Amino acid sequence: MTTTPPQDTAPRAVEDALAAALHEAGTRIAFGVPGGGANLDMVGALGRAGITFVLTHGESAACMMAAAYGHLTDSVGVAVATRGPGAAAAVNGAAQATLDRHPLILVTDATSTTTRARITHQLIDQVAMLGPVTKMSAALHPGAIALAVDTARAWPPGCVHFDQDPTAANPILDRSEPAMPSGDRDAVRTAVATSSFPLVIVGSGAGPHSPEIRRALERLGVPVLTTYQGAGLMGATSPQFGGPFTNGAAERPLIEQADLIVLVGVDMVEPIAAPWPYEAPVMALSRTSTQSSYAPIDHEVVGHLPDLVEYCMIGEHGWPADAGARHLESVRRRMRDHGHDSFGPIELVDTAAAWAARRNDITVTVDAGAHFLAVMPIWPVPAARRLLISNGLATMGYAVPAAIGAALARPGTRVVALTGDGGMGMVLSELETMARLDLPITVIVFDDASLSLIQAKQGPDHGGDAAVRYGPISFADVARAHGVAGVTVSSANDLEQALTTAPHGPMVIDAHIDPAAYPHLLEITRG
Repeated sequence: MTTTPPQDTAPRAVEDALAAALHEAGTRIAFGVPGGGANLDMVGALGRAGITFVLTHGESAACMMAAAYGHLTDSVGVAVATRGPGAAAAVNGAAQATLDRHPLILVTDATSTTTRARITHQLIDQVAMLGPVTKMSAALHPGAIALAVDTARAWPPGCVHFDQDPTAANPILDRSEPAMPSGDRDAVRTAVATSSFPLVIVGSGAGPHSPEIRRALERLGVPVLTTYQGAGLMGATSPQFGGPFTNGAAERPLIEQADLIVLVGVDMVEPIAAPWPYEAPVMALSRTSTQSSYAPIDHEVVGHLPDLVEYCMIGEHGWPADAGARHLESVRRRMRDHGHDSFGPIELVDTAAAWAARRNDITVTVDAGAHFLAVMPIWPVPAARRLLISNGLATMGYAVPAAIGAALARPGTRVVALTGDGGMGMVLSELETMARLDLPITVIVFDDASLSLIQAKQGPDHGGDAAVRYGPISFADVARAHGVAGVTVSSANDLEQALTTAPHGPMVIDAHIDPAAYPHLLEITRG
């Protein structure tokens, strides 16, 4: 005779301790696809701690939602996944959080240490698998919780992974802090004060202190570029703002005029992997040491960025007051001079950007793909952390999950997700999540049935259409099937009408565009 052991419904102390620590850190929403084992204990503990659980359709998407939520709320994002396939599916989302510098704790169910000798079903060394894409990967143990929360939030933020293995030993964790060189701030101050044409590049590290840093840079009055993740720090209409910095071609005419380049909070994961072409000296003001040879930094000072910027940004300089804005406008003119009269990516972005500028309350999420070449130099970002893009990992399938996280982090305000058809295809099931939560998200799909950025880079021996072309998909019909309003547009007028008459809740705009301008955009922006 066999008996079924009773289910243990008592609170699990370690899960409750983790949930309590997350609630104390400001977390109020968690995301995931739980399994039937210890994951359910984690979901129960989150509920007891006052943290709402949002069921998603994919583990990677859950991590992206949670990471965006944690980033925008200055808390810690939380994602829950089951063992084996759930943990494996979460790897890309964990890598996104780590390389895009968003705080996340990923909790995975696990086969217990005591049964691994006889149970190999779904058995993967999840701690080892997630180690390379996280800041810390270990078994969930009470002694590791405080360190894990601190580690996820410490600059640069990223993903911490916990395996729910109740039989694992207390992990041995390195609690030592890396040495942080301070540098000589007087050297940077003197360099700025004595230069004639200093130029500032601002990165993601400046975001948490953007008002103070912006005031100091406005007083200095020199051109300012921002990395993609630093977008919005100077505001969309500042005469100093010269557009995005990627280490591409678009910004080169402006930077080549500088006799000093100052990096403020720039993370070297942000620029594209192109050689550094500039001869001007480079100074860096950083939250942590860059520890990178990507740019030839002559002097770096590590410390509290607002204080460093306030102290170092001094002097009278030779730039016209609107040098940045004039450069950015010249880039936009060259982008629009693509020789095609059809409704393409530039026309789409111009229309949507003008609508967003009139509202001034939009948070926008941007997917990887050719469309971001049009978006990033044109979209009006009024403040820091009002544009989210996967830049460090540059993963497709980011914009829609990030929009869900952003909408929950900023309830009552509209979020616009700008995605290509390839990225949209990766996360279609999350449209149901948007519908179930009735979130104010407008998804605009740049629909040309292709991987346009890859197609623009193709040579004659690179596989032809079979490598980059999709069949037609009606994303508006797919949206309606998921309970989301859907509309198809093929002109600027159609798009304007769709945006201005959008329902309160979620909506998908399937924008059929002509991709002919993409090679021109690639040449202008990247060279």
